[in-house]
Amino acid sequence: MTRMEWTNSRYLTLPVTRNEQLVPVVLAVTSLPLLEPIGFLHPEEHTTLTGEALQHYLSGRLAAKLAASHFTQVPAAEICIRTGVFGQPLLYCPGHSNIQVSIAHSGSHAIAVVFPEGHPMGVDIEDTRNARLLSPLTPAEATLAADPLLLWTAREALSKVLKTGLTIDLELLAVAAVSFESGFLIVTFAHFPQYKAISWMAGPMACSLVLPLRSEIDLAVLKTLTYPVS
Repeated sequence: MTRMEWTNSRYLTLPVTRNEQLVPVVLAVTSLPLLEPIGFLHPEEHTTLTGEALQHYLSGRLAAKLAASHFTQVPAAEICIRTGVFGQPLLYCPGHSNIQVSIAHSGSHAIAVVFPEGHPMGVDIEDTRNARLLSPLTPAEATLAADPLLLWTAREALSKVLKTGLTIDLELLAVAAVSFESGFLIVTFAHFPQYKAISWMAGPMACSLVLPLRSEIDLAVLKTLTYPVS
């Protein structure tokens, strides 16, 4: 499988290190206005969804399959993404175990990350041109010099790491502090200090990737995804 098979999509093997050891991670983005599955769905993934719901489903599955296929070298149609009881994606890939995926979509845009189960991660993406109504920032968050939409994506990506989604009191996801590094926003959390978020803009899209606090990402590589998504 080559990049040419995934028109208007990108993936990268993301250098993540923990205790000086490399953690295998693949991140993918796509901005395809999909209306049909074009051959990448597993038989168990076919759906009766229509309209906008179908577009969200397919764009998310495409990004996830792109990341998972390049993580495992297994063809996309042989990989199955099921849904857990809290709506979380569950990755099933022949010949592989203990790998997980986090998926987010906004309109026809989607982002996904595939990672080892022992190194939890989560992603979120929001379109600044069509941002949905977000919950207000906490008083402490309102004092931070950061784009509220980026803070929102950091919070939602954290909720995916926790496998709760936005079903919990949103104040539990509150941001504690932010800093800036190489064009990225680095976010830490008030109640989950063991995690951090890397947040950035990709054209009109606000994106966040949450990972363990002491893990390090090569931001120069991640910057290759900060391109206009249209």
